[in-house]
Amino acid sequence: MYEKACDLSELIEGKYDVAVVNRTLCLVVWPEGGQPRAFQGMCPHAKEPLADARFDGKNLECHHHDWQFDGTTGKCIKGKPCSLAEYPLKVEEGVVFIDVAGIEPNYLEGPPKQPGIMR
Repeated sequence: MYEKACDLSELIEGKYDVAVVNRTLCLVVWPEGGQPRAFQGMCPHAKEPLADARFDGKNLECHHHDWQFDGTTGKCIKGKPCSLAEYPLKVEEGVVFIDVAGIEPNYLEGPPKQPGIMR
């Protein structure tokens, strides 16, 4: 089920924003020249929040261990083979909606132990 994540006016092409949808931490990434995408908000490597990641308009870099992910696909481009889970995203009447139902974030060694938005 799609839930409101943010208003489209809050997003800037080449940047990302953080949203919590149904207690799930999400990154709303808008790659330069692309469309907004929604990915899991936790790094698959160390299970650290990506809320303080660096984004150069193309690639997202985890602040904790410098792993990098392609901002259009979520695929890891620096680190072990993995990818960020992508959530369906749609924009209607200037509102960004994300559906997290049934999609589990990807982790290399199982999910984090903290409940709630850390999943």
